[in-house]
Amino acid sequence: MPPDWPSSLFAESPWFAALRPTLDRLGWSRFPAAADWAAASAGHCTVSAQPLCFAPAPDDGLAYEERIWRTGRVATRPDNWHDAFNALAWLAFPRSKAALNALHWRHLAHDPPGRRSRARDAATLFDESGVAVVASDPTLLAALRDHQWATLFQRRRADWGRQIEVWVLGHALSEKALAPFRGIVGKCALLEVSPTHFGRPTVERLDWVDQALAARCDDDSLTQPGALPPLPLLGIPGWWPQQDADFYADTGQFRPKRM
Repeated sequence: MPPDWPSSLFAESPWFAALRPTLDRLGWSRFPAAADWAAASAGHCTVSAQPLCFAPAPDDGLAYEERIWRTGRVATRPDNWHDAFNALAWLAFPRSKAALNALHWRHLAHDPPGRRSRARDAATLFDESGVAVVASDPTLLAALRDHQWATLFQRRRADWGRQIEVWVLGHALSEKALAPFRGIVGKCALLEVSPTHFGRPTVERLDWVDQALAARCDDDSLTQPGALPPLPLLGIPGWWPQQDADFYADTGQFRPKRM
């Protein structure tokens, strides 16, 4: 049996804001079948100009990222949330996901025997657990980098949605959002914008974020040391039901920066 399709959760939870335009456009009310994925992927392609296809991996001897680059096939198991969220991320962030695949391809030849290179490790980390943090006030991004959680989540609470916002790209994070638990951390690409950004429609803001993340993949800046600072996602206003002083005082979750 395919999993239940939580339409109300997708429509209401801030975790799925980045996927919502895609989900609304697809209009699915049940877990997607093979025909649904085929229809959804139509018109999308990789940087290598291969038409995108969400389907189970064939026995072709190709590694995951190499298969995407050479054939456009994104291994997608039936009735599997992890793979479903990966496919949805491809549809919501088409430039970014294609650029991540191209980054893997560029660095594939530099992999140490039996494991990934540091650059590909960083790309995989962002692919699985990445979020884009967009802010018009650089002091908010500085507070995140410095783990100034009281400033970011409590003193500047009213600025969320007006001067700072978060979009989830990582498909492992989306899967966790089906049943959130304390301690979930996103790895952040920090993007500074003009104040007018926040007055634009959601689709326009997401399109800008997709282009900006793709550029970060193209120039390898996401793979540099320190490029992906952590963000305890449950601290974001509205992302956890009870966010009182005791909640934010939990240093196991809101850890100070190491000196």
